[in-house]
Amino acid sequence: PDYNPWRPVTDPVALKTLGKMGEEVCELGSAISRCIIQGVDGKEPVTGKPNRLWLLEEMADVAANGQLVVELLAVTEDEYQFMLERMNSKIAKLREWHRMA
Repeated sequence: PDYNPWRPVTDPVALKTLGKMGEEVCELGSAISRCIIQGVDGKEPVTGKPNRLWLLEEMADVAANGQLVVELLAVTEDEYQFMLERMNSKIAKLREWHRMA
């Protein structure tokens, strides 16, 4: 049979939504790296933009895009509840991990 399990995304809105999410996640990674290298209270050398501000902007952009992905995927109430439970579990585990430092 010619069955192919790979079904790439072809819908233009889905491509834009997921692509933008990937872009914003990468930008957040860059902001995090800059904060690690220069410190949260440091500034971008050319523009003078505070690293803290850039980090907050990118966190907001990822959160906004996350909501759009939730809408794109038509996440059900049960799936959303699963996500909230996963978030709370991850927070608890990370707080425990932070205490080990």
